[in-house]
Amino acid sequence: MMKYDKGSGFSEEGSMDVSFIVSPSNVNSEYMPFYFLYLAGYLDKEGFSCEIVNDLQPNEEAYYSHIITHLKKIRPRYAALATFVTDFDQSLNLATRIREEIGIPVIVGNAHPSISPQDFIYPGSPFDIVIMGEGEITLKEILKTGTNREDLKEIRGIAFLDKGAIRITQKREIMDLADCGMPAYHMLDVSRYSRPTKYIIRRVPVSCAVIYIGRGCPFKCGFCASNAVWQANECPQGRSFVRNKPIAKVIEELTLLEKKYGFDFFYIMDDTFGVTEKDVIEFCEAYRNSGLTMLWAADTRVNSSCFKNERILALMSEAGCIQLDLGVESGSPRLLKLIRKGITVDQIRNAFALCRKQGIRTFANILINLPEETEEDIRLTEELLNEIRPTVVGLGVTQPYPGTDFYEHYIKKPIKPDEYKTLNRLLPSEEYRMSHHSLPLHDLLLRFQYRYGIYTPVEISILKTDPRYWKKILHSPHRLLYMLYFVKMMVCAPFAEYVMMHITKGQWRVK
Repeated sequence: MMKYDKGSGFSEEGSMDVSFIVSPSNVNSEYMPFYFLYLAGYLDKEGFSCEIVNDLQPNEEAYYSHIITHLKKIRPRYAALATFVTDFDQSLNLATRIREEIGIPVIVGNAHPSISPQDFIYPGSPFDIVIMGEGEITLKEILKTGTNREDLKEIRGIAFLDKGAIRITQKREIMDLADCGMPAYHMLDVSRYSRPTKYIIRRVPVSCAVIYIGRGCPFKCGFCASNAVWQANECPQGRSFVRNKPIAKVIEELTLLEKKYGFDFFYIMDDTFGVTEKDVIEFCEAYRNSGLTMLWAADTRVNSSCFKNERILALMSEAGCIQLDLGVESGSPRLLKLIRKGITVDQIRNAFALCRKQGIRTFANILINLPEETEEDIRLTEELLNEIRPTVVGLGVTQPYPGTDFYEHYIKKPIKPDEYKTLNRLLPSEEYRMSHHSLPLHDLLLRFQYRYGIYTPVEISILKTDPRYWKKILHSPHRLLYMLYFVKMMVCAPFAEYVMMHITKGQWRVK
């Protein structure tokens, strides 16, 4: 195995280069661990041995024990974790146990380490190396390069402990997505993720894979840390952080998902699908000509090229698009400007009207607890939702995540690492209130949820779904699982309705 020495660094042994370990908070997710899929696919292409560990266990402690037992058996050179702010505690606990019980070095990456490497690298930390920004090339160089600290200094895009202090190396340049390998689906039990779920294409039961066809975001919304994450890389002058994979690679991946793994649907989870008109047209025409039959949905913006004209949206529908997820955030023009969303209420109206005309379902994401939010702003949001009539409404409580503009401007004192777990969009804490009204955030959340059918009334909207959806599931090899899922929804819906009515005491409208 690779042995760690605090004085000189690492020494190499062992056959498995790296074990990617899914966080306990994500091991039960309906989403495949796409960050590890892409890393493992790239390393596999480059000739390195790796694995993705996400075996289901009855509880969190059992999962920790399983990971330790597995790592003792495999003896990889490195263990690699990915973490966001809200699962920092779990990653810290797991890294500590790996260090104490096995002694192999731990690498950590993803959004939180990219933005705040100092939370992971300090004297006594169980983390050895932070990868900042895109990880493929950086991780390859860590595996190829010597293991002492002088070698680490030459690797761009990392942070590590050097002479008792954090050392952050030069930024890693963004990669050409043509160099990505095929995501390592063969390292997962994909059957776990091909079962119907309503949590990917929101509120529609689907056997659905999540894909990325591009990376980067050109926008700078105040509540989002995505732009800060991409800026952990170096972007050559004159280029954009926003890049797409070659369309041939995208079609190759989709073919694998449909033909080999039997998915019925896919969801494009790019930060913004359709940044340019050319991107949308190229993807839709290539997919339509591929002969593939999966239906799909995407995350986009109301001012994206998808809504430049009705012809583009019609092309998307013809290519199999059945739903678009749109960040509305607020119905208040003042707040949309304040949070630097870069959209207008008229653009919101236009996007939802065009989708309705084309028969494309819509998911409207709404945020409460926006900075300086008043009861009047909430009223404007309600009025807008009543006007645009989204198929589904999603609701979140705005949280000041590190790396966001909100964290820098609206939080009086830094949030400590042991407090990160309280940054939960569905369990609001008054401690992080940014709104100017006095309505309790928890009560406001419940009222919105009941008013706009977050739990049960929205299930009726499935009946209005594109007829192609019904044809797809009736001919799907998963059709029995779909039937069982619908039965479960019909049984659970009345109970959830009763609970919501009890909690809100019938107060479904914010006055």
